[in-house]
Amino acid sequence: MTTSIPIDRRLAVDGGRPVRPPDRPWPRWPTPAPDAAANLTAVLTGGRWAISSPSVGDGVLFERRFAADFARYVGTRHCVPVDHGSSALVVALESLGLGYGDTVLVPALTWTASATAALRAGLVPVLVDVDRDTGCVGPDDLDLSVDPRAVVAVHWASNMADVPALDAVTRPRGISVVEDCAQAHGATWQGRQAGSLGRLGCFSFQHGKVLTCGEGGAVVTDDDTLAPVLEELRADSRRYRGDRTPPGELDLEESAGVQGANFCLDEFSAAVACAQLAVLDDQHDVRNHNYRLLADLLDGVDGVRLLQPAPEQTRISIYEGTIVFDELPAGLDNAAVAAALTAELGRRFYCTDEPLHRSRLLQPWTKPLLAPLAERFAAIHRDRTYPNTEWLAAHTVQTHHSTFLGTEQDMHDVAAAVAKVLAR
Repeated sequence: MTTSIPIDRRLAVDGGRPVRPPDRPWPRWPTPAPDAAANLTAVLTGGRWAISSPSVGDGVLFERRFAADFARYVGTRHCVPVDHGSSALVVALESLGLGYGDTVLVPALTWTASATAALRAGLVPVLVDVDRDTGCVGPDDLDLSVDPRAVVAVHWASNMADVPALDAVTRPRGISVVEDCAQAHGATWQGRQAGSLGRLGCFSFQHGKVLTCGEGGAVVTDDDTLAPVLEELRADSRRYRGDRTPPGELDLEESAGVQGANFCLDEFSAAVACAQLAVLDDQHDVRNHNYRLLADLLDGVDGVRLLQPAPEQTRISIYEGTIVFDELPAGLDNAAVAAALTAELGRRFYCTDEPLHRSRLLQPWTKPLLAPLAERFAAIHRDRTYPNTEWLAAHTVQTHHSTFLGTEQDMHDVAAAVAKVLAR
């Protein structure tokens, strides 16, 4: 399909007329689901605001309801909710029982929490490059020379890592795959949900995620031995009692199999998460339809395309819509392209997060308690390079998934803006 270029060729960032009229709003995010307000009222008036509150009768905690609903949605036997996606990664890595200072492979193209969680768990993250086509770590990117004990397989932007291929390399060596699904709620690989493919799957429900409750997270697993450990790690060495909770007592018992900390999800957040989960797939349908439309529209624009998943990925979950510029406009880097698109559309477009090997957010040597881990981290990474990560960081522009919750006209506007910027 072709895209017409507006008559006014001057870019809006240079004072020209923008592609999209400023009086046409974009979809807002987050959007509360129909049951969200009623759920919050039920918590507010029900006398139980946390899983550490005494039982008041037959009511089921929203935290426990969400755990059951989300495990069923992902297709795993267990779900342990936590307060943040970062906490999910910490307790998941701790549950593996690794030794202090063991190494964990983490892709360089991800948010800092994927690596800092390993440090918080007493481990050393080792950054590896990603596949240039997908933006995810693949089996060819693994560095087995550092004797890794786990791999954090990050599903990035709208693409899933090939966890079965990673597992085929790692499982015979006793290396666990932990899926970082913060950007992949509801994505599927050959029909199986993100989070159900590795030994553990970690999710974030932070404000910007496709499934959000403001702040929250969860770990899912089919491993019956890890599930009770996860519960204790996130609830100060306590797990759910096996019998019915009598009125006035706690749902948690001091099982104390492993020392934990308090990473529990509060009832207000759990109530919102329950409501938002009910509308997630309908939102996926809208986003994915518009994403396919924009991909078709950009087929008519030379040198630019939308990031596409591997053929084995049977459903995408768009956290960030990623436009790939194989050739950038003369004289512009991708930051300038992002600024130009923002001006044309009245919607924020931006570059991906700074790759971890040069991110100011990953500096373990600034924390004295991490000194032994930081020294090894610095030594391991002294001469490493990440060409595919660098290429993607320099040749992509992203926009939030809510951009795709609008209309087909919105996609035509985006395609027209891209064509206009390329034709400057």
